[in-house]
Amino acid sequence: MTTVSVTEVRNALRCPRVFALGRTGLRKTVAFPVGASSLGATFHRIAELFSRSLDAPPEVVRGLPRGAPREDVAAALGRWLLDHLVDALEEAPTLASMPGEVDDLAEALRELARYLAAGVERGDVAPAEALRSLVQHAELTVDAVVDAPAGVPVRITGRVDAVHNRAKAEGGRPRGGALDVVEYKLTDEANQALDQAQVALYRRLLRDALDLEAEPVILRFNPGLIATRLSASASEAIVVRTILPLLGRMVGWAEQPVTAPATARRDLCAACPVRVDCAETYRDRLEPRDQPPSGATRPRPGREGRLDLTPAVADTGSVSADLDGETELAELEKLVVAELRRMGVTVVVESRTAGPALLRIEVRVGRQRLTQLDRVAQDVEHRLAERDVRFTRDGAKRLFEAPRRRPRPVDLAVLFGRTASFLRGRPGRFVVGEAIDGRAVTGDLSDGSTSHLLIGGQTGSGKSVLLRGLVSSLCHFHPPQAVRFTLVDPKRVTFGPLAAAIAAHLEGPVFHDAESILPELDGLVADMNDRYERFERANVEDIDSYNEASREHLARRIVVVDEFQDLIADKATREDFLGAVKRLGSKARAAGIHLICATQRPDARTVPGELKANLGGRIALKVQAAVNSRIILDEAGAEKLLGCGDLLVNLGHGVVRAQAPMA
Repeated sequence: MTTVSVTEVRNALRCPRVFALGRTGLRKTVAFPVGASSLGATFHRIAELFSRSLDAPPEVVRGLPRGAPREDVAAALGRWLLDHLVDALEEAPTLASMPGEVDDLAEALRELARYLAAGVERGDVAPAEALRSLVQHAELTVDAVVDAPAGVPVRITGRVDAVHNRAKAEGGRPRGGALDVVEYKLTDEANQALDQAQVALYRRLLRDALDLEAEPVILRFNPGLIATRLSASASEAIVVRTILPLLGRMVGWAEQPVTAPATARRDLCAACPVRVDCAETYRDRLEPRDQPPSGATRPRPGREGRLDLTPAVADTGSVSADLDGETELAELEKLVVAELRRMGVTVVVESRTAGPALLRIEVRVGRQRLTQLDRVAQDVEHRLAERDVRFTRDGAKRLFEAPRRRPRPVDLAVLFGRTASFLRGRPGRFVVGEAIDGRAVTGDLSDGSTSHLLIGGQTGSGKSVLLRGLVSSLCHFHPPQAVRFTLVDPKRVTFGPLAAAIAAHLEGPVFHDAESILPELDGLVADMNDRYERFERANVEDIDSYNEASREHLARRIVVVDEFQDLIADKATREDFLGAVKRLGSKARAAGIHLICATQRPDARTVPGELKANLGGRIALKVQAAVNSRIILDEAGAEKLLGCGDLLVNLGHGVVRAQAPMA
């Protein structure tokens, strides 16, 4: 019987060859889940130590009386967890060299404290005792045999981060039947589907090995908390449709590692811990480390000494068949039409659209008035609340929308293939994502209305993934002589391996603190003025005309600032930053200098009027409230987005809803 670990299953979901290489003796592969982080490991160790010491809590927790306010409980638990962090810093001094990451880790621990405090608040006993009832298990070892397709038994082992009993405690003894199998994650939201598969597998193992029925919960800290709960039916569907077939293939790969296929996510290769071993074992298309993302076009000398661009991808047709989407659309149509009929309204479905994350059907009434449909629409929403159906009006159109149960990933390489001719046309063109109707949403920095971009979205909305996709699309078809980037990454995780992949396109190292970018912005202002003097001497109007008329080639320079709120919040940098943005925003378009500024706090202080006025292109991911949406788009709507890359974008032609690609 083949035995695999949950870590191996997770690795195989991302890259079958990582799993297969682990079976050839490279044990580090088995212990290294692709996409893991050192800070994530530290968080897990602290969470385990915390759970193991619940029987002997510190005085700050022991002294909390029954009925203590949630804020007091969260503060006490936060101090307890941060004491463990201090111990970890003393044991691993290298962590002190990453103050930004340690700050994020500390905030993640505080978020965990708030989450636990909310669970403890439901108890009728003192918080210390209720906490012991809530946290049933920590780092629980599970071991079970499941049947892969064709009845092949596979033994699976793993360790569950935690099992919580969320039922109300009575006399210190919790009721059964309300268990959560909990996984802590500090990785990017792009791993959401992978994390759901992992926690769904843990739920099955708990049921088969220990006869425990639990609901999967993912607690993602970025560093703010995003809690995702899966229903039992959704979890079981993931196991049946995805994991069990994979286990059958893993048995074959374990026996014959050379048969393992390459991952579809070739952007993972640059950061893979077994890249060298993989290249030696599978000699079949691994890109060099310095190649631009997704097999981008490589420049090579052409005739007359000019650069010739060899296309890496060809233009392709429309989106391929989406069978899952069509199935879900049919179910949604049946539900909506049936509910309307129950309320005396007969409708005809005008159109049906399955977007990557959203389903939409447009209806029109038969013989009744349109106002009758509007009156009952809210009742339809209420009756279909479990499916999260929403009614919207777009002029005369009446639409019912619902999120997909199984979102369809938007692949950046596929979008490149569909937009290749447009992107290749001139530097500065980019792709944002895929609209609900399947169209690729593109933009052009040389366009006066979108020469600079403002991006806003709360933690977990997919902002980091969107930024990587924008940068990748801007340099994918153009050599370093045509596009140059200055990247500012205070979190140190937004660009990561991408920076190595596009190193030739970078003006210098990635900046990690706010102050260091100000001299760069001043340099760009000086470069802008110098370029306009050259344009005047050459009697041309903009960078494209200059490059055509002159033997000298000027590159478009693009500054990408993630989390620019740090520059706004500090009085010492606020005025200098806003002044540079104002000068560049108002004059730099024709000079080929552009700004892309992103924030997770789109409020009035972070995004003042003078900043908005100079950043014409607007992209809003999910935000907390309608006021935040208006800050970015001048209209509400972003607060209703689904997260994970679902966005609204206005590039001068009205607001369009789209899904950001996986970069």
